[in-house]
Amino acid sequence: MKKIEKRMQEVLNRGEKVLVSGVPIGYPDVDTTRRVVEIYIKSGIDVVEFSMPSPNPYIDTKIIADSNIKALNSEPNLDKYFDVLFKVREGFPDEPFYMMAYADIICKYGVERFVESIHKMGIDSVELPDKEETVPELVSQLDPLLEKAGIYRTYILQHPFNEEYFNSIRNKVHGFLLLQSFSDPLGKRDKVAPENKYIINKMRRTDLNAVIILGYGINNPVRVKEAVAVGADGVIVGTAMIERITDGDFNALSKFIREMKEATLPLK
Repeated sequence: MKKIEKRMQEVLNRGEKVLVSGVPIGYPDVDTTRRVVEIYIKSGIDVVEFSMPSPNPYIDTKIIADSNIKALNSEPNLDKYFDVLFKVREGFPDEPFYMMAYADIICKYGVERFVESIHKMGIDSVELPDKEETVPELVSQLDPLLEKAGIYRTYILQHPFNEEYFNSIRNKVHGFLLLQSFSDPLGKRDKVAPENKYIINKMRRTDLNAVIILGYGINNPVRVKEAVAVGADGVIVGTAMIERITDGDFNALSKFIREMKEATLPLK
């Protein structure tokens, strides 16, 4: 059992829901990355995602995209990002980590080198946000290398929910998958829509054996409680974290994480 699987099962067995968030590697600068990871872990994030910056993070919000661009403008050398992540791993040898990296970054770094580096780093899984049909050559090279290294692919189900795609990957899923929450016709997520419950129930009626983590629009404790109410096993928080990192008030960041984690706890 991977560290991530073990952590998520421990959290769920306590009656809580899983809180996941990505650390924007290199933002606001490379040297701050380790401090942000430490704040995440000590404040209540159950599973930390290492979010590698891309010059074209096209499925992310503008706030996250801007943080990517600023990070790469500040430090374009990808080796520096991996150097700091190895130092983070040394400081937190038992923490479950996974990595999110767009295809352009993996290709630029080198696919074999990328897998070798994350294997040495003890990364449990990799999320490739690009749709597979847009990067077939990378997928055909990446997946066998990940399998050989014992690293999972973490799949993301983007909105609108594609049942055909879900059926094609559900038997490949290990540990957990990410579900992009339902939005209104204008793409807004003013609340966690009840339609998410229908999608989650549809997924659970299959032979899927994985934790379902709901994301997008989860930006305050009320949204967390709504996500729990529609049946999600946990939530992933992105933009709201970047906003607080950008403000530079890490005490406020820590307080926000604690409030978000508290919203996942069972009612007493």
